[in-house]
Amino acid sequence: MPMYILRANFSFLEICYINSTVPSMLANFLSESSTISFSGCFLQFYFFFSMGTTETFFLSVMAFDRYLAICKPLHYPTIMTVQNCCRMGTGCWACGFMCFLLPIYVVSQLPFCCANKIEHFLCDPGPLIKLSCEPAPGTEIICAIYNLVLIFSTFLFITSSYILVIKAVLRVPSAEG
Repeated sequence: MPMYILRANFSFLEICYINSTVPSMLANFLSESSTISFSGCFLQFYFFFSMGTTETFFLSVMAFDRYLAICKPLHYPTIMTVQNCCRMGTGCWACGFMCFLLPIYVVSQLPFCCANKIEHFLCDPGPLIKLSCEPAPGTEIICAIYNLVLIFSTFLFITSSYILVIKAVLRVPSAEG
């Protein structure tokens, strides 16, 4: 049951994730101008990266679930109860959407001296920082470090979970396996 709850959340997240960029892209393909407003850009930037972060958190929780199911099968029913699974899912959503408040705030404080339209359908921090009137190496470093910490910490957690699963599977004698 916990894996179905996680998969349902993950499926809903994927639908929302795609809907944060595709409608803007389709509107730009159908119209003559391919621009996005600053407010629309920041909104898309926030939702796109928040959902991406939420996705990495869900993948980490799903890896933990598989680790418990394979490596600790007797403890699995007591640890991964429906309540704990719902708590972890809620934590993924909350943390994913809270994590990108700082980068959005830091980038939004930059002075922009161009028009209030951006020539992109996808609002990415790189081109957005380049539109600033002043060089912003500090903002670029903050965003890069922030992203690296999020990406590598979840990557290491997922990788270590699956390494432990592979070790457990390899320890099973082949006749019983």
